[in-house]
Amino acid sequence: MKKLKFSQGCFHLILIAVFFSHQVFADAELSAPQLVIKKTSTELKERIGMKAYQGNLTETMRIVEEVLRPHVDQHRISALALGKYWRTATPQQRADFEKEFKETMVRLYSTAYASYNDWSIDYMPSRLKADDKKVIVKIKVNRSGGQPVAISYRVVNQASGWKVYDIIIEGISLVTNYRNQFKGIIEDGGGKVQALIDHLAKKNRAAQKRINAPA
Repeated sequence: MKKLKFSQGCFHLILIAVFFSHQVFADAELSAPQLVIKKTSTELKERIGMKAYQGNLTETMRIVEEVLRPHVDQHRISALALGKYWRTATPQQRADFEKEFKETMVRLYSTAYASYNDWSIDYMPSRLKADDKKVIVKIKVNRSGGQPVAISYRVVNQASGWKVYDIIIEGISLVTNYRNQFKGIIEDGGGKVQALIDHLAKKNRAAQKRINAPA
């Protein structure tokens, strides 16, 4: 089986495309899930401004977490990424994993701003029906000097609104990619979910130490 793996540059492209893009459609032309992506990108751009480029990663991470929280189903993403091991994990392990996984993703989202460049987005036609609970939002990211990149968002309609629970880049799922990585770490740790939690916690603490270190 082919191992799915995102390069750092590809992951940055996903984030930049969502949060730092020219919006080429008027609100009236976009469906409700598409508007969620637009609203999120606009709010992040306005609130973060130049903070990311001034080296203030701690503040950038705080804003990213605050803005993304209402629009991402982190619980669903965590359960899907952990796969079969979610069923065997204790409630405390699930909570610990979700916390560490969320911190990992927020940090990656935040550091992506350092790679900002000029991108534009085309929204593909939406086939949203009134009773749809899940839908895939498709966009095309136009890059200067490069081929367009196809990105899709799996979103679910909940009582609190539409929320993203997976991102697919050129046919590769973010959730599947993480699930394959996590499976390997758990297997190397003797099949224990705690081994993965400890691994993520160690990486997060080391990353936070680097962020807090004097320049």
